[in-house]
Amino acid sequence: MNLPRHPPVPFIFVTLLAAGAAPAAAQRRPLPRTVAERSDYRETATTAQVGAFLDTLEASGAPMTITSMGTSTTGKPLYLVIVSSPRVTSPAEAARSGKLVVYVQANIHAGEVEGKEAVQALLREIAGPRRTLLDSLVLLVAPVYNPDGNDAMGPVARNRPGQNGPERVGLRPNGQNLDLNRDYLKAEAPETRASVKQVYDTWDPALMMDLHTTDGTLHGYLLTHAPPLDPNGPEGPTTYVRDRLLPAVRRTVDQRYHEPIFDYGNVDNRTQPTAWETYAPLGWYGVNYVGLRGRMAVLSEAYSHADFKTRVTVTHDFVVEVLEYVAAHADEIREVIREADQVTTMEGAGTLPRPDLAVDYEPASRGTEPVVLEVMRSTGDTVRGRPRMEGTGTTRTVNLDIRDRFAAKATRPLPAGYFLPASLSGIVDLLRLHGIAVERLDAEWRDTVDVFRIQKLDWAEREFQGHHQLTVTGDYAADQRAQPAGTYFVSTAQPLGRLVFTLLEPEGWGLARWGLFDRWLGSEFGVLSGLEYGSQALSEFPVQRARRAPGVATREVEEAALGG
Repeated sequence: MNLPRHPPVPFIFVTLLAAGAAPAAAQRRPLPRTVAERSDYRETATTAQVGAFLDTLEASGAPMTITSMGTSTTGKPLYLVIVSSPRVTSPAEAARSGKLVVYVQANIHAGEVEGKEAVQALLREIAGPRRTLLDSLVLLVAPVYNPDGNDAMGPVARNRPGQNGPERVGLRPNGQNLDLNRDYLKAEAPETRASVKQVYDTWDPALMMDLHTTDGTLHGYLLTHAPPLDPNGPEGPTTYVRDRLLPAVRRTVDQRYHEPIFDYGNVDNRTQPTAWETYAPLGWYGVNYVGLRGRMAVLSEAYSHADFKTRVTVTHDFVVEVLEYVAAHADEIREVIREADQVTTMEGAGTLPRPDLAVDYEPASRGTEPVVLEVMRSTGDTVRGRPRMEGTGTTRTVNLDIRDRFAAKATRPLPAGYFLPASLSGIVDLLRLHGIAVERLDAEWRDTVDVFRIQKLDWAEREFQGHHQLTVTGDYAADQRAQPAGTYFVSTAQPLGRLVFTLLEPEGWGLARWGLFDRWLGSEFGVLSGLEYGSQALSEFPVQRARRAPGVATREVEEAALGG
């Protein structure tokens, strides 16, 4: 494919270089090699093998503490490694250190294995030559986010068709057969609940990296990347990642390692392509979810057709350079995030204009640029009536419209908050899991609210991730309503105010889309089978938009016990 091949960073035995990091005997002890290295990149590690690697590394004096976010569906540990110097073990200690917290996550799709191997090698390097990163950062690493999928090892040709090694890899879904990178809003999986509660709510990392392998378009890049894509997220952090961090890192990776990387995207190679289009902006993807929380995030997608050793190397190099950039710009990044929290809170409070936010999206372009694609040829047969194409191993450069972002196609204004009846305590528990502040009225409050009048409920015929997704159609109407004592109020005047909008707006892609309000709206299966409901069942959505905060006493709802 004319892609560059080069020696990887020498992931070999190293010794601890930092004086005082460990007793002298431990400093002389060689650090472990990964399963991939020991097998000449024919194999990848099981969860137990990753655990053994981490134990050996910690025993050798590496500046790290091995903890767990929780357990998987089948009870496997969700390793969370805290890397710091001097050592910290809690968010409070990290805050006192003045250092930026960064979270790196690998193996959410467990057949996509180079991130898992790359972060182990990086952890080992931080024990020595890369220890200076810890002058500015506290690093959290989840090397095996999906241990159940990881340990369901099978031939790569079966579990990841088309991927170039290793010989055996795990499966994409978790032990519940859920795609964990579609679960961030509904948070059904123990892995999701654990990471939301133990990482995002507890440590509040300034930046998250999610490490994947792409299996889409045949192109000429060893790795592609993306920032958060949901335009509803606070603008500052996403703009910083997209327009400053990623372009700078891409230049460095090209100049220092001679590894071609580019924005994540796909084209239809069976035709003459005109646009390079990124993936959906929806908040159920991890990187987009983090953007909705007002934090920075980076998607990394190694190229599945490159050999395994090269994929590990380029993923490693990309992560290193992102960390180096973040460490060098820590104060600047901290200020961008602080301002995003402040602006979001003021928008919800009405001290800044409340924005119109998206309930539907359309692609937007940054202009035309050259993109390297593999030359395709017809195999002579068809798939669903279209020619089947295969790669030729050579590349060409094509000028394409780079659609790397999204704009609002349909909007609703951000309200002051939302009123939820006491019967929606399960929804409130989920909001609290996401770290959203919720209050409960101590007395009745009467005010004008906006009520969503339902015109149509349309459940998808095909199941997706265990749900028949629901599309709600209707419009808002103003009405005087009494909110009884015990009613929940969710203010948007908080740093997670835009996440509140995403979760609770009925027309968007939040909790209603995933069927979490179905028991109040009617049975999806009844609708699908043609049964009709009375007008009351279809009349209005059970959540009302507030025009102002309630003028009666409230009390804060405590956190629900929904963690992993």
